Amino acid sequence: MAFCQRSGGSQFWQSVIQLLPVLRIGTSVSVGSGAATLFWFDRWVGDAPFAARFPDLFSIAVVPTISIQQALIDLGRLAFRRPFGPPEVAAWHELLDCIALHEPAVDAGPDEVRWRLEPSGQFSTKSLYAAIAPSSAPPPLQAAWSIRLPLKIRIFMW
Repeated sequence: MAFCQRSGGSQFWQSVIQLLPVLRIGTSVSVGSGAATLFWFDRWVGDAPFAARFPDLFSIAVVPTISIQQALIDLGRLAFRRPFGPPEVAAWHELLDCIALHEPAVDAGPDEVRWRLEPSGQFSTKSLYAAIAPSSAPPPLQAAWSIRLPLKIRIFMW
């Protein structure tokens, strides 16, 4: 879905596209060839995507939706709209250090996406909901929801 068309389509499709940043909260990518993984937006090195780790560089990137394969095979494709200033030079060297050990193999298998919020690696709406809307209820009130009683009684207890 990283390279799908973002404009046009039904209201349902537009809603799905709007949820992509939310889904990226819990995903991490194991890079194979790098063809299906976004260089700036997907979490493939470290705990945050490069767009969040290097906002100065990302803000001047010409192609923000470049794949890892395109970016790493030829670093010249990581084009920027203007020359680097001193902060960007430091960020660029740090970025190069981060990607130095990740050379994509064109003949490698496909990229694999894992849901890092679950130990099994499988997506669950429960884990996504817990990540975007953590419960602010005190622990005694949370216990009311785990008791095996009819829903109307649990609501009354709450």
